[in-house]
Amino acid sequence: MERIDLHTHSAYSDDADFAVGDLLTMAKAADLAVLAITDHNSARSVEEAICGGKANGVSVMTGIEIDCAFAGNNYHLLGYGFRRDSRDFAAVEQNFQQLERAATPLKLSKLRALGFHLDEVRLYAMAGDRIPQEEQMAELILEDARNANHDLLLPYRAGNARSDMPLINFFWDFFGRDKPCHVTVELPPMAEMAALIIDNGGIPVIAHIGANVKEKHLSVIEQMLPLGVQGVEVFSSYHDEALRRELYQYTLDNSLLATCGSDFHGKNKPNIMLGSSQPWPDAAPQTREILERVTLY
Repeated sequence: MERIDLHTHSAYSDDADFAVGDLLTMAKAADLAVLAITDHNSARSVEEAICGGKANGVSVMTGIEIDCAFAGNNYHLLGYGFRRDSRDFAAVEQNFQQLERAATPLKLSKLRALGFHLDEVRLYAMAGDRIPQEEQMAELILEDARNANHDLLLPYRAGNARSDMPLINFFWDFFGRDKPCHVTVELPPMAEMAALIIDNGGIPVIAHIGANVKEKHLSVIEQMLPLGVQGVEVFSSYHDEALRRELYQYTLDNSLLATCGSDFHGKNKPNIMLGSSQPWPDAAPQTREILERVTLY
């Protein structure tokens, strides 16, 4: 059975590590037949991905993952199969970068208010020409000897409850909605982003709903459908077996696309492997339905 991964990140995402070409080489090594690189608010990977796919014998689907607002929360909307020459997503990236640059000093201020020491010079040097990420802040805070005895950091130390993926866990625990370092930014409405994807020939799919809400998942998705959402990422690293089954049945009942994706990043999410979150064998035909509706390169 062909393996596919429709949710991965290259270095065009500020929180991911691997160059596009390296990611396609890794996809070949992982025996993936189809890969979608879905960088955060960026479609800059497209042409490099197509070239790398041809070099490695891996089919490529155009992709993006857009941060957008719905019902007062931040959700991630995957866009698949849009035209490779689309230019509209450049404005999405520019807007998001402006929002993040403005929010960074506020995030640092909130971290300092909790008593965390952080070398900001090192932070900006680490980020280089990219925007400093919360996971980079976490890395420097955890490394800083001045924070060695800070009680709030104990869960992220080796062997403790949040140490399996300490950087992304720190992000969720301190920067998630209603968390102490959360900074609200005016993200574009989901309806606008769904329309943008569709207008560029693409398919909007809601990403990892289990990572965004803890209950009433189907009710939330139902409210998104009138906005243009056409599919659900059922097989995700963030979904347990019960949620996968619930979401899969919902896609069947509502004639929605069901997709699978690992959300591979690299260092920030070390437990998430490229090509993980494959569908069950009997669900494979439906998860591959999207391949018949888009152009593969």
